[in-house]
Amino acid sequence: MSTNFLQEGWAENRPVRFVSAGLTPLSLAGMYVLIRGYDPKGGPLLLARHKQVLDSIPGMSGHSALRLVHFVEVPPDLQVDSVKSVQDVLKRALRVRTPGMVVNAPVVPLEAKSPVYPVVPAWHEGMLAGYLDIGPMPVRTGNAYQCIRGIDKTTGKIVPVPGQKMIFDSLPSNPSYSPVRRLHYVRVPEEVEPDALQSVEHILERRLAVRPTTMFLNAPIPDA
Repeated sequence: MSTNFLQEGWAENRPVRFVSAGLTPLSLAGMYVLIRGYDPKGGPLLLARHKQVLDSIPGMSGHSALRLVHFVEVPPDLQVDSVKSVQDVLKRALRVRTPGMVVNAPVVPLEAKSPVYPVVPAWHEGMLAGYLDIGPMPVRTGNAYQCIRGIDKTTGKIVPVPGQKMIFDSLPSNPSYSPVRRLHYVRVPEEVEPDALQSVEHILERRLAVRPTTMFLNAPIPDA
């Protein structure tokens, strides 16, 4: 995935910065969180200092930045970082509970520097990996719009509009906001000034051709 954190874009006619966390399928991978039990209100009591366990990393079948959280109850005296794989989880778990929580946790290099979301170390098949701790993910998607001149017939790749930033359909304050958005290509003629389009309304007002893709962009907006 891209590690070009905090790129500039537009949402609802306002300039925003977004974290470019790459494309993600909408399928769910898994994250195993080790706990020592539950408090009287039913909240999980995390096992101190033990890293989470991821069931997949980029390049694997079924990998996704979106992860279903499994709370794994283990003996409270379990040695720190002794569970490093899903197989270890199955061997040591007293009970596994899956409450339905989904988190946005794209895998990144451990040495990556993010000015917004922390890079958290985790285990995968006995090896250390890192992920961006973006947090809980709503079960919905939004829309993102990339302005293009067309498709290069030689390479088959899109030709972006120079100077035009990505456009998102909502700010974090909007009830319909989601950090994961379906990517749309917007065909923009030469006479349109770069960065003149700053909202979905601007695209609709100019009656520009919009083509939805089957790709989903993971691009949380931490501020506006």
